[in-house]
Amino acid sequence: MDTLTQDNSSGSRGSSKTVDKFAFADGRRYHNEPNCPYPLPNDLEEVSRLDIQHYAIQQVTQKRYHAPLESPRRALDIATGTGIWMMEMASDFPECEFTGVDIAPLQPTTVLPPNCTFKAANLLEGFSYPDGYFDYVRHSLLVAAIPEGKWMPYVQECARICASGGWVEMVEISSRGQGGGPVLQRLGKMLVEAFRARGLGSDTADELDKLMIEAGLVDVVAKEYKVSIGSRGGSAGELFFRDISMGQIALAPLYAKTHGMAREELEQLVLQTEEEIKHYEMSLFLRIYIGRKP
Repeated sequence: MDTLTQDNSSGSRGSSKTVDKFAFADGRRYHNEPNCPYPLPNDLEEVSRLDIQHYAIQQVTQKRYHAPLESPRRALDIATGTGIWMMEMASDFPECEFTGVDIAPLQPTTVLPPNCTFKAANLLEGFSYPDGYFDYVRHSLLVAAIPEGKWMPYVQECARICASGGWVEMVEISSRGQGGGPVLQRLGKMLVEAFRARGLGSDTADELDKLMIEAGLVDVVAKEYKVSIGSRGGSAGELFFRDISMGQIALAPLYAKTHGMAREELEQLVLQTEEEIKHYEMSLFLRIYIGRKP
């Protein structure tokens, strides 16, 4: 496997501030900032994976949002990724001003709905918005971005910038999957160990409703969707399997560091899962939390 090399160029936006923000391994671009434990890439291939993930979630839930929104004026999409969710929501709520924040420059810079704005921000460093600024604050799948000890401050920050009567919504995948064959179970164990080595964990994602209540939110509800992975789960199951496979390969530099595994060996394991998933049933649980600011 290639070693990580720093990006010493001026960056994609032509600013010297982006110097050394990225590192490269195996032709993929990764974050290279001290206060960013997120181990996945931020390149065009990752754009494809994130969009697949977005469509998989919507296939399962059959809706873009779960909070009882009426006429929000301002909405914040934290770790917006490619911005696809926000841009779709901007069409549903044309009178709402949508802001998407992310540490990675993955968003389109040309055709945008007029009520969409992207801003660079590291969610672990808090937000500069005043108290009660947004009517709707949401995120999707941040278990790989927030260290275990920083979930509570993050949830409190979401509650702080949410307006009275507004809603906070969080979408995560539970740490408790079911089934899977020996190869998928091995990869799952490796993932947990590698994440822990970076201070990340998945247990908190199962208890965000408790953190919401501690942060002062009310009318807190947790919804859960069971998803069969692979063809047993229909199109959503197939999309989630592609998402998982692409994500595992993207973690090659992390596995090389934590497990001494070569990229070629990882690719062979992921290839084996394509046959394995036909014979072993595997499920994940998508959890959605909503809470209202009193």
